Amino acid sequence: MNKKIIAGCAALFAAFGIFLAAGNAAAAPKDVLKVRVGAQPTSGQVFQFIAEEHGFNKEEGVEVQMVWLSNLSDAASALMAKQVDVLSTYGTGGPLIYIANGQDFNMFAGYMIIGETPVYGKPETPYTGLDSFKGKKIGITRGGTPDIVLKGILYDAGYPFRYGTDKVIGDPNDPDMIQFLEYKKNTDVLQAVAKGEVAFGATATGYQIQARMLGLEVKMWPDELWPNHSCCRMLCLNSYLNENKEALYRLLRSYLRAEEYMQNNMDEVSDLVVENLDLTKETVDSFVHSPHMKYDTDPFTKSVEKMWNKMANFGYLTAGNVDIKDHMNSAIYKEALESLIKDYPDSKFFKAKMEQFKANNL
Repeated sequence: MNKKIIAGCAALFAAFGIFLAAGNAAAAPKDVLKVRVGAQPTSGQVFQFIAEEHGFNKEEGVEVQMVWLSNLSDAASALMAKQVDVLSTYGTGGPLIYIANGQDFNMFAGYMIIGETPVYGKPETPYTGLDSFKGKKIGITRGGTPDIVLKGILYDAGYPFRYGTDKVIGDPNDPDMIQFLEYKKNTDVLQAVAKGEVAFGATATGYQIQARMLGLEVKMWPDELWPNHSCCRMLCLNSYLNENKEALYRLLRSYLRAEEYMQNNMDEVSDLVVENLDLTKETVDSFVHSPHMKYDTDPFTKSVEKMWNKMANFGYLTAGNVDIKDHMNSAIYKEALESLIKDYPDSKFFKAKMEQFKANNL
């Protein structure tokens, strides 16, 4: 056969293949919408790193500007001042307190549903179950996921505890009263355990290496007693959500694609976190590969509502006239997921995500 004919046929088939591939996905938007995302520089921003590395943001017509903010107070202030559009890695409980206090935040998606928040102790400190906490002091940073989840577990199990200056749950004269001592930083919690100021200490993600260097060990994982308790939510102002649904839709399409890619590429995820943040490979591997860290874009509104109710029960917030349903949105996420199922009909991942969505959202 003539070489020119062969070449021509090859080009034709190649073009046909490209046409078929393009037919599986919606055409890329012609415009680009910008979203400023605030996040902590200590636990990564894995969906963003993957989405940027593999061109998902560009294909979905969204430009993401990362703004690194080390604590919720600064992040919430930036959100309220409209210096950022979205917050990503600041837990669930802290934002819920802001909502209870009148801030018009809206949780529209997730970043992680459980976030590797262990309870540490010295090797010689016995732990056989929740009874081991009786009469003991526990160090925490107030309002963080480790604090709220552990208190929620103890509250549901009927254990008495005190926190703050005068808040008591249960009989104040109970000899088994558990006392929570509050520290400013997670590293302060670890130091308190090492010095014997407290018997146990609960910290946020990424402190296992430091704990081990202090001679401490993990005593329990709260997510084993409260599965899918809700950790970092993606949130914005209600006003922003109402005016920028298309931008959030594109962002969630991109991040869902990143989440699908991540399933079999966690080593790459770890490398990208190290590349983008000032963290060691050992530290990043300790949480990225942890079975107690579950990255998930799903809004999990049932879990958010459950935490809201628990926090009201043990006095962390007063719901008043606030309806938490006015501060959660799962419709944009659902629309993004439905569109991906249509565009990628062979994806088992997106279909499974839809079944998960139906089970975990109001």
